[in-house]
Amino acid sequence: MKKFAIAIALSLVSSLSVAKELVGVWKLVSGNYVDGNGTLVDYKDLDMQALKVISDSHFSFTSMKGADFWASGTGTYELVDGKYTETLHYNSFGQAAGAKFAFTTRIEDTHWYNERWEDGKRVEYEVWQRVE
Repeated sequence: MKKFAIAIALSLVSSLSVAKELVGVWKLVSGNYVDGNGTLVDYKDLDMQALKVISDSHFSFTSMKGADFWASGTGTYELVDGKYTETLHYNSFGQAAGAKFAFTTRIEDTHWYNERWEDGKRVEYEVWQRVE
């Protein structure tokens, strides 16, 4: 029982330290997504630019397509066992409040990698770089 309690405590501390690594400002450097037609769209082809700000409990992002506004959203997030899940509160792209977007995630040095999967298919991939 004692070993089990220690394992749980270490897991919680590990999750919290990774969550603390997310806190800051991130710039989108590359990625892609599958559009409504099933086509893989590269963010470079859209001239996509975005910033995401992460606090201890909330996220907010704004993205631009070239010089034009593309999308924004904000809400809460959680990070558990390598899974980063955003719960939207407000957004500009028609999702209901409470919509969730779950990503497998990892941080390596100054880069943050996210993959979102639906029905066994990757539908979104993002690479972010820490700005501050």
